[in-house]
Amino acid sequence: MDREEKASQSSTGVFFVGLGLLFFTGWWWPGIMFVIAASMLARASALGERWSSATGALWLIAIGVIFGIPGLIADIAGAFWQFFPLILVGMGLFMLFGGKYRPNVSGKRKNDDSQRD
Repeated sequence: MDREEKASQSSTGVFFVGLGLLFFTGWWWPGIMFVIAASMLARASALGERWSSATGALWLIAIGVIFGIPGLIADIAGAFWQFFPLILVGMGLFMLFGGKYRPNVSGKRKNDDSQRD
């Protein structure tokens, strides 16, 4: 079994176990966030990547924790809810474009074709 197939199998297995637990407990929100994050982390682990490379999973865990703590959202000031959609948009834009424009260690960008020999 190759690495990609093993990663897919691990990710899917973790997802189905989590989904079964959600059906059993009825804790759909924010439980689904943790199930998806666990699936993403299982895939990264099976591919031999660090957990920190699965930044999407870490974001899902953070959002799940924020919404999972009873009464936390109810105690937050109303101003938070005015900026919350902007925070989500900002997180999404960072996930889409954040790593694309970072220079690597040598100072050259990932897609820099202007190297001269």
